[in-house]
Amino acid sequence: DTTSQPTTYVHMKFNKTLTSNVQKEWKFYAIDYKRLKQSLKKPKSSPSPDLPPPVPTSSFDVILEESVGKLQKFYESKEAEVLKYEETLQERLNKLVTSEVTSPLSRRASRNTLAGHPSDIDLAAATLAASKEILNHLTSSSSEEEEDASDMPQSPSADSPTISSSSSTISSSPSGNTRLVRSESLKDMCRETADNEHFKDYIYSIKSLKTFERELTLLLDFVSLNHTGFRKILKKKDKIMGTNTMDTKLNEIERRLPFLVDGGGLKPLHSKVLSMIDQSLALKPLLPSGWSDRKVYTIGCFDLFHRGHVNVLMSLREFGHFIVCGIHDDESYFKLKKKYPIDNLEKRMENVKPYVDIIYVIPSTDPLPYIKNAVSAQDIDAGLCCYARGDDMLNFPSRDWVESVMPVHFLPRTEGCSSSLIRTIYHASDSATREKAAFAKTRYDGKPVDENGEVIKTHS
Repeated sequence: DTTSQPTTYVHMKFNKTLTSNVQKEWKFYAIDYKRLKQSLKKPKSSPSPDLPPPVPTSSFDVILEESVGKLQKFYESKEAEVLKYEETLQERLNKLVTSEVTSPLSRRASRNTLAGHPSDIDLAAATLAASKEILNHLTSSSSEEEEDASDMPQSPSADSPTISSSSSTISSSPSGNTRLVRSESLKDMCRETADNEHFKDYIYSIKSLKTFERELTLLLDFVSLNHTGFRKILKKKDKIMGTNTMDTKLNEIERRLPFLVDGGGLKPLHSKVLSMIDQSLALKPLLPSGWSDRKVYTIGCFDLFHRGHVNVLMSLREFGHFIVCGIHDDESYFKLKKKYPIDNLEKRMENVKPYVDIIYVIPSTDPLPYIKNAVSAQDIDAGLCCYARGDDMLNFPSRDWVESVMPVHFLPRTEGCSSSLIRTIYHASDSATREKAAFAKTRYDGKPVDENGEVIKTHS
């Protein structure tokens, strides 16, 4: 889960490049390159064989002005949103800084507390031995016991410290001092870590920052693509009309949209966010040895797959190495949402699979029987499983059972992004609703709302 890199584009027709590399929820605001190009095409036949075919200059200029206006409105809205969200990011980082000071999971505290005690690597080996003992107890055959022994993960490296032991872990005393206390198993330690404020503050800070960094990179790429689009279409117009107005017209657009040239307020903010990511990483809590060996379970619908889905799915690796994802089928989706998905089950599975290891289908509105059968009793008893999802639905179906057998982790959702927003912009039954949603504010779950805070709905 690293910071984003500038997008590189393979050689193809520019309109295909634009379509392939712009987020689907942003296509409404991009330069209308296809229409601009079509407006420059000469009619197949002239009204008179003695007259040259007319060039539809006015149509081109009208479409160009629409594109400039939409892009300007989009950028100004986005820049205001991201500058405001910077405050939230700083608050989350400040909260992490505060909770880390007295945390039993602090790396600095652990170095002091563990002086004179067994090394992290020794303690890690003890925890792995305890986990192995639990697994062996649950396994009847001696050959399977031998396989378990050969498959056990190695002790963590010195540059990735952990807190671990079958008999001890680090915790805080009532006075706030850090000390060693008893802990029974990896399962208990993972639950203690999941409930720790330092850990939760770290997850919210680092995941918000990394998601936001990707968002800024996508926005800067979007701006760059539009700049290229204006230059290419103006050059094409000059070629068709035999004029030399590209530089003058492009300079005029750049004066109106200076962010096309310098990235506006996004570039300096991007640099600041990279620095904040480094600060958060330096405060990463110690994690139990075996934490990264867990299976991570999640459930969703994933219709109109978007960057918010990608951000959450990528973040799941923070909690374990193997991702198991349940997806509702089309009929259960309809029963849950009173509408059918735009993408059918096969398409939704295809979109999700690059980010997970196993997908299973849930043909019911109640996922409980299906996740119960997906999770093994051995993993539950050994503490080798957890559940994670976005924080837009804290009381998700089956939470009571899930939380009774494994830790539950919540991740910050991507601001201003949802399947409902995309569905309304591109699939509403009338153009007025589509345009209203395109420039509307969004609420906490990414759904577009009107000036009264009511969700803008589509019945298509």
